[in-house]
Amino acid sequence: MDSDVETAMRRLIDKDEIIDLVHRYSYFVDHRLYDEVVELFTEDCVVDYGPGIANTVRSRTGLRQMFGYSDGNFAATSHHNANILVTFDDLDHASVRTSVYAWHMRTNGGTPRVWGYYHDSVVRLPEGWRIAERQLRTLGVEDWNMEMHPALGYEGR
Repeated sequence: MDSDVETAMRRLIDKDEIIDLVHRYSYFVDHRLYDEVVELFTEDCVVDYGPGIANTVRSRTGLRQMFGYSDGNFAATSHHNANILVTFDDLDHASVRTSVYAWHMRTNGGTPRVWGYYHDSVVRLPEGWRIAERQLRTLGVEDWNMEMHPALGYEGR
């Protein structure tokens, strides 16, 4: 019985840490703490926000470069997460689906909005849980004239 309780407690703690990882990402992006954003990912991360936003990024270095570039496009952002679903693949790997609403203010005053889901694969490293793969899949956009991955009808991860 004790090992069952310990296992359940470890799983609850892991889930809480993964949820915090998701929320730290949004907080750091909105506060332009891009060095901190990059630390939430593995060194060899794969990040795909959609073909209209940027090419698929395949490293922390590439992710940091992408965020450095985006600083000139938006005056402000506000990312809101909900409905975070965590499915453990094993003790050190999980799949995460996070509902996201992202408001952006362009430097020209436009305010594009995006509704969708982050599809993440996370892994436990010695420094804690990190995002190994992230793909944004959209359900709707407003004032966003870029090609993005649709959330519906997608059979992948």
